[in-house]
Amino acid sequence: MKKWIHAKYYKDVEVNCICGATFTVNAAVAGPIKVETCYQCHPSFNKNKEVKKVVKGMMEKYLEKQKRIEEAQKKVA
Repeated sequence: MKKWIHAKYYKDVEVNCICGATFTVNAAVAGPIKVETCYQCHPSFNKNKEVKKVVKGMMEKYLEKQKRIEEAQKKVA
């Protein structure tokens, strides 16, 4: 295989979640990685099936904005 076509592989990269959890992974990206949901706070992976989000993510902000636009359009019509 050609050596120059592969990305550099970093071991023990620190991942920080907004819920406060930190863990290490191996990745092709250097430096600390910040994520909105991790395996501890995502409802599919935790036992309680609760969303433990501290900060609203981009998708939640977008959906709230769309809801406000739809309500404003209903008031006008």
